[in-house]
Amino acid sequence: MILPQRQHLRLFYFLILVVLPALVTAQSASDTLAKRKNSLIPLPVVYFTPETNWSFGAAAVYAFRFKNEPIASRPSQLRTGFAYTLNKQILASLNFQLFRKDELYKFYGELGYYDYIYEFSGIGNDKEGTIRELYQVKYPRVRINALYEVKPQLYLGLRYWMDNFNIIKRDEEGVLIQNTVTGSDGGFLSGMGIVANWDTRDNIFFATQGKFVEVVLFHNGETFGSPFNFSKLYIDYSQFWKIGKQQSIGLNLSGEFTSGNPTFDALAQMGGVRKMRGYFRGRYRDKQYLASQMEYRLHLFWRIGLTVFGSAGIIGPNLESLRSDFMRYSFGSGLRFMLSKKEKINIRVDGGFTPNEYGLYITIGEAF
Repeated sequence: MILPQRQHLRLFYFLILVVLPALVTAQSASDTLAKRKNSLIPLPVVYFTPETNWSFGAAAVYAFRFKNEPIASRPSQLRTGFAYTLNKQILASLNFQLFRKDELYKFYGELGYYDYIYEFSGIGNDKEGTIRELYQVKYPRVRINALYEVKPQLYLGLRYWMDNFNIIKRDEEGVLIQNTVTGSDGGFLSGMGIVANWDTRDNIFFATQGKFVEVVLFHNGETFGSPFNFSKLYIDYSQFWKIGKQQSIGLNLSGEFTSGNPTFDALAQMGGVRKMRGYFRGRYRDKQYLASQMEYRLHLFWRIGLTVFGSAGIIGPNLESLRSDFMRYSFGSGLRFMLSKKEKINIRVDGGFTPNEYGLYITIGEAF
């Protein structure tokens, strides 16, 4: 969730009056379950944005191990959430990360349905948000990754992604309604690719040392039922260093490189809850994208932690356009509340700042 500037005081009061008591309740439930093999953490969902009005729902995190899996193996995780807004929007999702046969097999992804309002600010990086229009989309989403451990800590497998975008409302004076942008009236996206993971992290939910590398070669097109033909190369690298008993540093480097004719929703997008925090996701979008971020993590007391982070990213239509004069920057800090000491699952509250805007993010799990 991202909230704009004029909502920060309202959200602060909400955190004090509603969220913190709920966290204490969740913490008590987590303590009770910590002695068991599985942990279930339920949470209420209440928030406000101009795009959604008031939103209400529920979320839960379930960390577990399948029958006969050793207790020392990495836990599987299910994260589910549902919210309904006073603007009659629906957000429902199930995110999963599953390990089988003592981590020999790994499955992760997302199943969801969304009726939501997004913002379109044009394509390219040489503008300063001169286009700011809203559009409403209804779509089901499928994200499935299935991998096999070919060598210790090295996984190889397949990825399938599907989004069936139905754009039901556009700005009558905007760019999208002119149908000059690929995908401006919606469309079916479906594609498959090869994915490789190298994972040496000490904890998949809150790493303090080790590394995680993911490389994906992906194609969307007629072979998989979509009228849009394009290919992507994703590269994501994270490294963590423990610098004290209660401190660590994380570095994340990522790239997204696109060829062909993607829809505007399938372009690389700067900003959001995980990368370049502070920029509204999609504020800048184009075919090629490079980003980096570094985060300092400190445990303060009890279940409370502090983070400080900085990011830099660049976006453009081709590799030659990825020049330093188009580099964007953001920075910020955040608080962590540890829901589960056993699995180190956190609620994350981050404030990200850019030269022209900032965002406040509340979610479960780390940015990287």
